Amino acid sequence: MSALTEIYVDNVIRHLPEDTRPDIAAEITATIDDMVDARLGEDTDPTPDRTATIEREVLEELGDPVMLSREYSNSPQHLIGPNSYPLFTWALRWVLPLVGLLAVLTNVVATIALSPEVQIGEIIGKTAGNTVIALLTAFAAITIIIGLGDRGMDGGAADAMRKRQPGTWTVDDLDRRDSHDRQIRAEAGLGLVFIVALAMVPFIPTSLFYVGHLNNGETFINPGLGFGWLLGYWAFLAPLAAVEIVKFTTASARPIVVLIGGIADVAMAVFLTVALLTQPVLHPELTTTANADIQQIITVIAVWIITVWDQVSTWRTYRRGRS
Repeated sequence: MSALTEIYVDNVIRHLPEDTRPDIAAEITATIDDMVDARLGEDTDPTPDRTATIEREVLEELGDPVMLSREYSNSPQHLIGPNSYPLFTWALRWVLPLVGLLAVLTNVVATIALSPEVQIGEIIGKTAGNTVIALLTAFAAITIIIGLGDRGMDGGAADAMRKRQPGTWTVDDLDRRDSHDRQIRAEAGLGLVFIVALAMVPFIPTSLFYVGHLNNGETFINPGLGFGWLLGYWAFLAPLAAVEIVKFTTASARPIVVLIGGIADVAMAVFLTVALLTQPVLHPELTTTANADIQQIITVIAVWIITVWDQVSTWRTYRRGRS
């Protein structure tokens, strides 16, 4: 497979679900090779220029890779432009569950703090309603941000629509940027945003989540928590941020980077577990003596669920980078 054919195939499969890409790539490559061989005919020793010309003709006959990808897609991709659709589905698959988990955790802790006698029905009712609102808000934010970015990026939905008109597409219109690299950069960028948000947690007031009446709008974190614990918290976030920066700048998920990120992630979870089980991390007015243990257990479980989730996401990124 020549470099030009490889770029063309990459342009096709980048708009398709990950699990279907290898088989479709092999099928398209075989089709192109067969078409080139058929046009070369009985020429046993074609010149490189002749072969390159035939290959270009075949690719232009196959047409716009965006249109070709539609023939292999099982569902329309009209909400978000095809160049951003893989990032959109990735964000929904990984960000929404985290938002839901954080919303559940916040509402359970707040409900327990308000009710000296825990009522399961009250917890379920308030948590379910507020979690749905959080998920809908996150979905809207993801759609708006990626949708606006898609229309502003080079080769976004507007350009793709113009190129789909019959007879206007040529090989010169191929996007020669590697789709794996762009996906890794996008995921690393979202990871950095999430890490910055985590770094700001000690300063976030409860009023931001409409539960400021619980502690007069002070922070969720105990203001009496020693500075050493906060410094340790930020120190564990630093290598996580460094890993995302490396992935963003190199557009690759190298084994050593993945390993360092995984170790830092688990170390961060261990640090948070120790802090939550040995220190009053949450603001005292958000906890009650009767339910403090329950809150700690829920929070620790949430920390490890997020950690495992991040490990799975990182492993998927690494495997995709190797393919």
